[in-house]
Amino acid sequence: MKTKKSFMVIGLGRFGLAIVKTLAEMKADILAIDINEDCVAQANEFTDACVIGDATKINVLKQIGISNIDHAVVAIGNNLQATILATINLKELGVKKITVRVDDEQYESVMQRLGATDTIIPEEASAISLANHISSDNVLDYYKVTNDYSLLQIKLKHDMAKTLIEMDVRNKFEVNVVGVIRGGDFFIPRGNDKLKKDDVMLVIGILKSIVEFDSFVNDNAE
Repeated sequence: MKTKKSFMVIGLGRFGLAIVKTLAEMKADILAIDINEDCVAQANEFTDACVIGDATKINVLKQIGISNIDHAVVAIGNNLQATILATINLKELGVKKITVRVDDEQYESVMQRLGATDTIIPEEASAISLANHISSDNVLDYYKVTNDYSLLQIKLKHDMAKTLIEMDVRNKFEVNVVGVIRGGDFFIPRGNDKLKKDDVMLVIGILKSIVEFDSFVNDNAE
C-alpha cells in the first residue's frame, strides 16, 4: 500500500479552506497555516494541524517542519508579494510540488519561474477539483453532481485480473463505474468487462467511497 501523501495549505480564506476541507474528507495528512487567527480556527474544524504563522518568513516554515511535505498549495489571495515570498521559501526548502493560486493569468509564468510546479485561478469548484487531483496521481478530473455525490475520472495503473462483477464494486465500495475511456474512445462497461492499464474510469459515488475505490484498484494488484 502506498504511503499517504502529506499536504500543506498556506492561506485559509474561502479558497484555501475549501482545499483543506476536501483533503480532510479524503483522510489526507494536512498542515494548514495562515496569519489570521480566525481563519486558522475555521480550518481547525477539519484538521488538528493548524498553525498561526507567516509563510513569507522562511524561519517560520522551518520551525513548523515541512521536510516531509509532499505537496504545498499557496492559496493566499490578493497579496502578490506574500504569494511570491511563500513560493520562493517553499522552493528553497525543497518542497517538490508547489501549486500556487494566481488571481491573474499574466502571473502564471512568473510563479512557475519562481518554483511553482502548477498554478490555478481560484473558484471554489476549482479548489475542490484541485484537492481531488493532488490527493491521488490517478485522479484526472472531478465533477460535483450533488452535495453528496461526485463523479471522478480515475486512471488505472495496471490491468485488472477480475471483471467488474467479480470485483463487486457497487456492494463493496458503494460506487458505480458508469463509463470508461480507452484509447480516446468512450464506452459504458458491462459486468463481465475487465479494465485495462491506462483506462480512464468515470466513477460516481460519495467522495470518500470513490477515494477508497481508487486506492483499492490502483494500490493493490487485484
